[in-house]
This record gives sequence, C-alpha cells and structure tokens, in this order.
Amino acid sequence: MRTFMLGVTIMVLMAAPAFAQTERAYITGVGGVAITPDTHSADALAEAGVRIAPHLFVFGDVGQFHNLQPSDVQPGIDSTTAALSSAQGLSVIGTGRVPALYTVGGVRFEPMPQNRVSPYVLGGVGVAHLKPTAQFIYTSGALPDGSTAVAGDDVTTQIETAGAFNLPAASNALMYTVGGGVSIPVARGWAVDAAYRFSRVNADTPLNAQGLTFGVGYRF
Repeated sequence: MRTFMLGVTIMVLMAAPAFAQTERAYITGVGGVAITPDTHSADALAEAGVRIAPHLFVFGDVGQFHNLQPSDVQPGIDSTTAALSSAQGLSVIGTGRVPALYTVGGVRFEPMPQNRVSPYVLGGVGVAHLKPTAQFIYTSGALPDGSTAVAGDDVTTQIETAGAFNLPAASNALMYTVGGGVSIPVARGWAVDAAYRFSRVNADTPLNAQGLTFGVGYRF
C-alpha cells in the first residue's frame, strides 16, 4: 500500500508540468501598488492570455493607476491657492490627482515549472489615458463671486467658473511594461500570482512606475 501511494504521488507530481503545458489560456485579476518619483499609487488590472507556443502566451491587459500625479499638475494647483490667498484673502487647500486608465498587449514567456512554481517574464506596449483632476477645499475668506462657504466644502466649481484655475486637458500617451513573476497553483485550474512590473508612460512629462502586484487567476 505504501508503495502504491508513493507511486501515485510521483505520477501526480510528474503530471503537473505536463498538465500545465496543455492549458490553452488564462485570466487573472491583480492589484497592488506602484511607486513613481512623485507619489505612490494603487494599481489594478485584469489580464487574459492565449498560448501560441509551448512556453509562450500573448496577453492583453486593462488596468488603472489610481494616481500617477506628474509634476506638471500639482504646481499649477499650488500656484492658484497662493494667488487666491494673496489677491483675495481666500484660503483653500488644493490637491490634484492624475488617474491613468491603460490597455497593454504583449507576450509572456513561461519556462518549465520548478517545484510546482511557474516563473514567467513579460513585456508589452499599449496606451494610457491620463485624466487630471483637481479639488479645492474651502478654509476661509470670500470666494471669487463674493460669497463664503463652510470650512471643508468643495469649492472647485466656483474657482474654475471664475477662471482662477484651468484644469489640464486629458491626454493619451504611449505606454510600455516589462516585468516578471511567479504563478503558484492552489487548486485545479486556480493559481495565485505575484509579480514585479516596470511601466513607462511617455506623457508630456514622462512617468516611470515600479510596482508589485498580487492576484488570483484561472487557467483552462
């Protein structure tokens, strides 16, 4: 009986890599954090891939950086708050974000699994849509139209309507991603994923983001 169980165990372990090579596609949802020179941002994406060779997949990503905050957005907000304070005695707190929705397509190479852990490397090219946002929170003083507000109110609309601040326009930029990670099976068809990714967005102010992501995927 012991010999039989040992034989079954060996067969299962030997079959795992072969089974992995018969899987034709995968889908994965991941989330993590990306670090840029100016800030850090949440990063979430969904990825789907299709096998085109024994160790090679083509994949497509749809994802979003919560806030890349390039250096050409916040200075304009800071300049506006300073001008409003000196010219009108209006005190507001201004903050900006630059979320980026992106799509990327590329290739993913997976060598043979090692101890049931499947390492991989990937690279892809796509487009990022950057849409700056700004928010001004009222503290004290008269608004441009002469009215006042309650401390803590969002007065962004009043400031923009008065022409005191112009939000930078949304834009599209070329983006590429390279990285690698590991996929570890946890149940039939299911695996957890951990990866490092470097992304560059070639906006007017180029942005580099390095991130760690973790997620769950299904292979079929």
